[in-house]
Amino acid sequence: MNEPRPRPSATRLAKAIVRAEPARGGDGSDAEVTSHIIARLRQELGKLIGPAGFDILIARSLVLARRAHPVLAGVTAVPGGTPAGLDDPALDEVALIALVANFIELLATLIGEDLAMGLVIDVWPAAAEEEKK
Repeated sequence: MNEPRPRPSATRLAKAIVRAEPARGGDGSDAEVTSHIIARLRQELGKLIGPAGFDILIARSLVLARRAHPVLAGVTAVPGGTPAGLDDPALDEVALIALVANFIELLATLIGEDLAMGLVIDVWPAAAEEEKK
């Protein structure tokens, strides 16, 4: 059985966000960058979907990403914060991109792709340029 995967545009945008994320500079680990990305998404999109809505989307994103990336098994969603366990050294960038891509996918499913992509790009304007590379 084929597992559902995020649409290619969501995955491309997630990769572009990771590359464009300012926390990427210096010694920012994949986990630190992902934590920062999730915090920024919560801060900006939580205004639109509410804190509980954000928690539900990030929890579901984690479940979906875990199916394709079992290395995420130790990561758990916690209400009001960044998922716990992102500091596991076994986590790789691909799995963490999958978490962000699944979040974007779920948001696009709920409010439409154009609006979801636009809202996320508003948080990371540099990602739109990165995505074109």
